Amino acid sequence: MRQTFKLLTTISAVLFVTFFLTSCANTNKVTQDFKPDTDFSSYKTFSWHNFSSDVHGNDQIAIQHEIEQQLSQQGFQLVATNADVVLDLTIIKHVASASSTGVGLSVGLPIGRHGSIGLGTSKLLGKDEKFSALIILDITAKASNQVLWRGSADEVPLDYFTLRNQAKLNPILRDLVKQFPPKK
Repeated sequence: MRQTFKLLTTISAVLFVTFFLTSCANTNKVTQDFKPDTDFSSYKTFSWHNFSSDVHGNDQIAIQHEIEQQLSQQGFQLVATNADVVLDLTIIKHVASASSTGVGLSVGLPIGRHGSIGLGTSKLLGKDEKFSALIILDITAKASNQVLWRGSADEVPLDYFTLRNQAKLNPILRDLVKQFPPKK
């Protein structure tokens, strides 16, 4: 009996820790959009057109360098003039998706043999607005000035844009750029 109780307690603790850690996990939504009939094979060179950001303290050069590095690994070449495609990067600060955490307390007292009385209360924690960032990368054909591809990464924590946390932002940028050109 005692061993069964220990086993149940251990399993309960492991499940609690697992659920707690998975509920705290931060998942970034990385998506893309493009016209399905576009032939991306003719595009080999790129250059920057625009970089705009609502997030203060970001290192524009480091962000651009990470994107340039990923595109270079995928066979594209950065050029100063006459690029096949131009890049526009926009970083928008917005209120993060709502989530809530609460704590509840209740007490029940037995009254006689067949009755009881209960009293409970709860408190919602963390009602502060939390902000995150949306990163949008547009790749536009220079000759036609038409957007060929748009990739986005949403729910990026704002603290990832500090120099101290650049290593956390880089994998998100890589995941975003790896989608281009889209696999058919």
